[in-house]
Amino acid sequence: MLYLDASYNSTFALMHEDYQQDAVPVPIGTDMMKVYVLSPLDLIVSKIARLSDPDKEDIQNMIHRFHISAEEIEKRAEEALGGYVGNTDYLRMNLREVLTMARQNDSTGRSLTDA
Repeated sequence: MLYLDASYNSTFALMHEDYQQDAVPVPIGTDMMKVYVLSPLDLIVSKIARLSDPDKEDIQNMIHRFHISAEEIEKRAEEALGGYVGNTDYLRMNLREVLTMARQNDSTGRSLTDA
């Protein structure tokens, strides 16, 4: 089943300007429609704004599974922040927390959920 959220608007989200061109195609067995998902890096960036406990767990799992470094996250998020409309103070605070998570993974080679 494919669910489309008609109320979602990426204009107000923390998204890198290239998120659409970097999206990953999902094979669905038909040429009638094309489905794409955010790249793991862009999905991490998109979760920085809310950063709920489930978001943190998702981010940690993606960092580990896709071997995404703190440097990659920081670069992509900083580029996305350049186009963000609104106060970025809380986003930068959340980004620091995500970078700490990624650096812990970088140093141990495993996620916190592996412990």
